[in-house]
Amino acid sequence: MPTNNYINAIERMMQVLQAFGQRTDVSLKDLTLRSGIVKSSVFRILFTLEKLGYVSKSKDGLYSIHPKFFALMSPAHPTADLIEIAHPMMQRLVERFKETVNLGVIDGNEVLYIHVIESPLMLRLAAHAGIRSALYSSALGKCLTAHLQPEETERLLKPAFKRMTSRTIATKEKFFEDLAETRKRGFAIDNSEDSDGIRCIGAPIFDANGRVTAALSISGPDSRLTESRDLEVATALRTAGESVSKMLETKRKQNAYKGR
Repeated sequence: MPTNNYINAIERMMQVLQAFGQRTDVSLKDLTLRSGIVKSSVFRILFTLEKLGYVSKSKDGLYSIHPKFFALMSPAHPTADLIEIAHPMMQRLVERFKETVNLGVIDGNEVLYIHVIESPLMLRLAAHAGIRSALYSSALGKCLTAHLQPEETERLLKPAFKRMTSRTIATKEKFFEDLAETRKRGFAIDNSEDSDGIRCIGAPIFDANGRVTAALSISGPDSRLTESRDLEVATALRTAGESVSKMLETKRKQNAYKGR
């Protein structure tokens, strides 16, 4: 292929995007160091991507890749719409509670975090899109399995339970008891079961047929995300989940209409 067909500006843009890695809220300085491009060029690339809606800039001057970028890469993938719709609501939850907000789905026999917005506080749960958790030790996992048929849940629970902390549920019987309680109250609790000192509250996202397709959660140190806040946090999560569900159904109908 002739070298004059090579567009250097696109190469530099991709270097900047790759410099994000799996992180959110990255500074211009860090992106400059990671990409190996001069600061002025990195700034212009980020400015352009921000104007096009593919990069977000916080009030603190930190940059994140916007969900619109992932939707561009995979417009037909169901999680693309999910991330794009959920992002603004997750951002509002972060602003309200100042804790990390997660969006997850079942992938294999684990929870896959497909979008994460980290807490702005110094002491926070460090998380990013692409990490995984066990179904039985996380609030996301409990939300995602609580409404499944028991035989489907049993299939997903293999391999055997592994203790993450001293509080991790270690038997199938105890886990099914926890799922029954999750269904009853309408939200899930991870009480330092996945990581010591970290509590997490989760709520499901349903599709039009009443099947759980994803879940939202808020995670933080147990010193801040105390039991006394569970109901307040869960109510906000459930409201956000219901809004995401409705907007996903509207989007599905619009796409179906366009496909006629």
